[in-house]
Amino acid sequence: MQNPEKEIIEVVSLITAASSPEIQKAAVSRYYAADAAFRHPLCNVPSGPGSRNQILGILQWYRVMSPTIKIEAHQVTYDEEKAQIFVDASQEFHIRWSPLRAAPARLLVHLTLRPSDDDPNLLVIASHEDFYHPDDFAALLVPPLIPVVRVLLRLGTLTSNVNARLFGLLGYWTTTINSSSTHTDRSKT
Repeated sequence: MQNPEKEIIEVVSLITAASSPEIQKAAVSRYYAADAAFRHPLCNVPSGPGSRNQILGILQWYRVMSPTIKIEAHQVTYDEEKAQIFVDASQEFHIRWSPLRAAPARLLVHLTLRPSDDDPNLLVIASHEDFYHPDDFAALLVPPLIPVVRVLLRLGTLTSNVNARLFGLLGYWTTTINSSSTHTDRSKT
């Protein structure tokens, strides 16, 4: 990539939602370093010899599972100094033969770039990470579970607050009641 901030939306589309396996393979070969790393909630490819081919295999399997993938980028943030891109996106991943309707899943894509070995004027993806909230991840796999996951997340919130109050009463991580400072730390007592 010569201009990652402007090119990344097309790159993401080519690697995830290409219209043919040949286009997808060419995009992965062009935009990923040969030793690129990849992290996803279900997969991990450490950087090393042949890792780009492992990433291609994962991306190809996603297209086998979901012949129609739609992805929309909402925002792109490029940190040129650190050679990092963050893409806030939504993806629809409909599992082949599933009777369930696809639901959009929001994700954050973090890409670390570096100069290409072939042409130092071009940047390639050295590391690719996908981050999903639990309910968005459920939307990818089994959309009807979204409300269940959201209830469990709310239950986690309730449990955290009840335990914070209970352990505060026992003297753990508690604040003074009439403190004028918002930064009181009694953990040292």
